Amino acid sequence: MGIGQRKRVTLSQVLVTQDAAGRNVSSDGEHFKAWAEVTNPSGFRDYVNGHTQLGKSKRFMIRFRFDRYPNADWKIVYEGKQWTVSEITRVDEKNFYWQLTASSKSDV
Repeated sequence: MGIGQRKRVTLSQVLVTQDAAGRNVSSDGEHFKAWAEVTNPSGFRDYVNGHTQLGKSKRFMIRFRFDRYPNADWKIVYEGKQWTVSEITRVDEKNFYWQLTASSKSDV
């Protein structure tokens, strides 16, 4: 990670509970802010109906914290958009950085 390449992101836990009617209701749980290097994965362009469009996924590299353990039940808020985490890996199998792959339903 280089200086000036990190962006401020918020990681927020998604809690799913049931309401009185038995429907699943999601709400935000614990959250924390972090600095992340945000990149586009390879194959970032999508082809839809013969048109080239930007893909809807990004890769976030975040420094490991011993007091936080995000998983796929978390979301990332970056530049006002919510990103759903689809994959979390440790970089080089060490406890220094997490690499989170996330996708967004809104326009990228």
